[in-house]
Amino acid sequence: MLASGTFRPVWPRCTHTTDHSVGVPSGCARGDGTSTGLLDTARHIAPLRHAYDGHVKFDATRLPNEKISEVALWCSLQTLTASHQDSPDQARRRELLKEANRLTADYYERNSLLRHLPNWLRRHLPSERRWARAMNLIREADPDSLAPLEHQLRSPALKPAESIGRIYDEERRQEIVSNVIDLRSTLVKSHLARELSNSPNQHRGRLLLYVPSENISDGASKYASNGFFDPDDCPPWDSWLQYSDRTLISWVPDVLVPLAQAGIDANAVECIEWVD
Repeated sequence: MLASGTFRPVWPRCTHTTDHSVGVPSGCARGDGTSTGLLDTARHIAPLRHAYDGHVKFDATRLPNEKISEVALWCSLQTLTASHQDSPDQARRRELLKEANRLTADYYERNSLLRHLPNWLRRHLPSERRWARAMNLIREADPDSLAPLEHQLRSPALKPAESIGRIYDEERRQEIVSNVIDLRSTLVKSHLARELSNSPNQHRGRLLLYVPSENISDGASKYASNGFFDPDDCPPWDSWLQYSDRTLISWVPDVLVPLAQAGIDANAVECIEWVD
């Protein structure tokens, strides 16, 4: 069950089905299964050069089965949940965020050119009352405290050196993701002997796309997903599969799909999408 009061703003999006899961090939195990986010919301938005009809396209056949098996095994070794019940105070503060997001969305709609300005420049522009009101609501809501599940699939051992959502060098992004994947591969190999299983259907999930250069660091997907996404709309590093063509591909275990979907629904710029 998602948190009570979970915010799902309404933006035009395509309708996703939830019955296209990715089966993990045999060779997988049966397991037992930081930020200032919303206050840093005017990051540069580059054109989505490799999108079509507003949605990222990716050929899942480009991913070797062993890569999906590896990340699925790693995820299966952890205890995961999508359940959280908000306290009355948390529910109240989510409503504040809902109102703040409405105000900022209206602000951007009226001032669309501001979305393309860097944050440091926008801070020097005259603030409208609705923007100031939204920022005050965000501060009162303390959104970073509304992500109780943010530590899931963010193993300290795999923590990347930098957030790929906050850098603009594509080669550096590629290097960071590759380092995480290589380290996870090394750690997974130590479990294979005792964890291998011939029950591929025990581990199912969905492939997720993330385009770091398109995020606006508004934190909406973070609090909507109870912390599955970070303030830059990036999925947890334990789930990373590959980075290429400006796009990160991740694998989301079935149990966490509802959290990821809530974050996708709250994302205003469609920088996170399911492959299927």
